[in-house]
Amino acid sequence: MSPLLLIPLQLALATGSAHDSAPDHPHDPHPGHAVIDRASQLVPWCRAEAERRFVAKGLTPYQWSASYHDRGRMLNVTGRLRVEGRDVEVNCSVVRGAREYDASIQIDDDRL
Repeated sequence: MSPLLLIPLQLALATGSAHDSAPDHPHDPHPGHAVIDRASQLVPWCRAEAERRFVAKGLTPYQWSASYHDRGRMLNVTGRLRVEGRDVEVNCSVVRGAREYDASIQIDDDRL
């Protein structure tokens, strides 16, 4: 086989393996983020994200409580967080099978 014919083959093999970030999702731009298949899996993300936003503003969150449910393909969390003496409602949602970074959060508080 001619050495000139081997170069395209070597390039194809090298570029194919360079893009494999994770075996389950070879083209995932955010490897390491969990796939959420159940509403209960969204609860820890929702709490952590809400707490992170308050801490970033210098406020202290505590007393988290939450309920969760799914409606068709949508997974939902309704949470409540106590922040500096006030109860704050937190709502999170994501489509079943999506990654954490696709989840959305809504926090009803004028301090954010």
